[in-house]
Amino acid sequence: MRYLMLVRVPDDASPTPEQADPSVWYAEAVRRGQHLRGERLRPPSDATTVRRWGPSLTVTHGPFVEVTEQIVGFDLLEVQSPEEAVAVAAGHPVAAFGALELRELWPHDSTDGDWVPAPGETEGDLLPGESSYVLLMAGVPGAPTEEPEGAPTMADWLAEAERRDADRGGSPLRTPEEAVTVRVRDGQTVLTHGPYAELAEQVYGYQLLDAPDLDAALELAGSHPAAALGAIEIRPLWPI
Repeated sequence: MRYLMLVRVPDDASPTPEQADPSVWYAEAVRRGQHLRGERLRPPSDATTVRRWGPSLTVTHGPFVEVTEQIVGFDLLEVQSPEEAVAVAAGHPVAAFGALELRELWPHDSTDGDWVPAPGETEGDLLPGESSYVLLMAGVPGAPTEEPEGAPTMADWLAEAERRDADRGGSPLRTPEEAVTVRVRDGQTVLTHGPYAELAEQVYGYQLLDAPDLDAALELAGSHPAAALGAIEIRPLWPI
């Protein structure tokens, strides 16, 4: 089973550097074969959101929704069970002052709900190369319910991203209702079934890109099918 673990931190959190340091957690997760990759994101003020709800592209500065608990990073986990995913999340230092939202991967070409490798991937590997941006696909109120006629398909988009050597892996996520949010308070693991916050705008997929600059990332994000059915938040990565 593969999970995207969204690392969420409230604006008013003030942990010490030692309390926020994930290095011990990371080393143990790698040793156990549970950690595939992880990235720290630049702050929401550096985000750019794109929509294509018609013939033109709308670009706004900032995240797709202003909330007090923003995504500050993510980790891709490979585990044997949901319980193991919860245990990995509970061991993360952010669990003590923020929350870890666990979202199981659900790729486009899966017919039975189980994770399967995307083109170019194997069971144990991700696409090679460094990434510079993550696209967070979100459902938002008022978005069209059908793609416009003649719009690029996901296969078209992946082919173009591959041609540019920009694709670094991605996946749709299972529904927010199936999420589990993990916190640790007073030494006890606290589970909430559902996403971090009950919002109309929820992340339902992600895509890693290696693009030379924001303009190139905007061009790719604007042509993604998800931009026609919701919004895509472009967040530059900030290597750990």
